[in-house]
Amino acid sequence: MVWYKPEHYDAVLRVMSDSKQLPRTFHEWRMKAETGEKVRRRDGEIVVRAFIDPETFPDWCRARGLNIDAKARNLFAALVAKETAERSHGEVGGIH
Repeated sequence: MVWYKPEHYDAVLRVMSDSKQLPRTFHEWRMKAETGEKVRRRDGEIVVRAFIDPETFPDWCRARGLNIDAKARNLFAALVAKETAERSHGEVGGIH
């Protein structure tokens, strides 16, 4: 899941091209995110928090030819989850 640190949220709103789709405050965002996280865990999903840094995320998007928006945030979160799973699998399986 896309995740933000409280001290980054105002900057996140400034850099995202679709910031009007995001909750206006970190508190509002956190309440929705935590509810979504609980639902996913309850449904048996493994949840990985993918923290977005508003200083580095725009460069990450540009390097991949992406707009700085929800599509890019979701792709970033999916890649973080994949990398986390691969590291976890490697440690369990003895492959590094």
